[in-house]
Amino acid sequence: MSNLVVLKIGGSVITDKKRENFFRQDVMARIAKEIARCWSTPLIIIHGAGSFGHPIAKQYRIERGYREQGQLEGFVKTLQSVKTLNHHVVTTLIETGIGAVGMPASTLFITRKGIIETAHLDLVFSALDLGIIPVTCGDAVFDRELKFTVLSGDQIAIHLAKSLKASRIVFASDVDGVYDVDRETGEKRLLEKLDYRKHSTLFYGGVEGEDVTGGMFYKVENGFEAVKAGVEVVIVNGLVEGRIEGAVKGKPVKGTTLVM
Repeated sequence: MSNLVVLKIGGSVITDKKRENFFRQDVMARIAKEIARCWSTPLIIIHGAGSFGHPIAKQYRIERGYREQGQLEGFVKTLQSVKTLNHHVVTTLIETGIGAVGMPASTLFITRKGIIETAHLDLVFSALDLGIIPVTCGDAVFDRELKFTVLSGDQIAIHLAKSLKASRIVFASDVDGVYDVDRETGEKRLLEKLDYRKHSTLFYGGVEGEDVTGGMFYKVENGFEAVKAGVEVVIVNGLVEGRIEGAVKGKPVKGTTLVM
């Protein structure tokens, strides 16, 4: 679908990661209004788990796969917690007048050693054909070797964009984009365009927050897979009004675009 846009909303945007199970209703309501203004564009939404899924998954080490019986409680609790967040997101979209349907990643994807191996996309196609926005999320999923693991929303976004031949991925983070950070002074400069060579030299440790640091590096690293497949990849600040709407519409907004 040449005009399809994949929108990944970071968990740090719609939840407060310092407060377990805290949904930023006001932020999501504002984002929903932006999405409503560009709903004519075929759209898939993926959101991160934020403070809903991560604390439980980390406590039970779900990403490592099945090691002991006690992890099963953590696995199902993670599924339920993320499902609750997905419900909040979809409900907010519907209340804004947008046709949206939740599709848990655990029902769409099966991984092998954490990498998507099987994707059941018939439901996604059916929703898009009706003009309904599929809404999935980073989640705990079944794995053919590990029994279960954690599948990130970023990996889902890239897989869907490549599989469905999307025109663009918009990553909505809690920062303006990717920064070039001076290792000595700590001063940082937003990179409007970023190629892989520059990416490989960047000091990502300069990005504020441990989770954001690692998350941004792998987001960019994996994002170049989509770029190589001909998909435009843009990183914007989802906490700033108008940037998601502008990026989805393909307009120039403050952020970072990955380039070859």
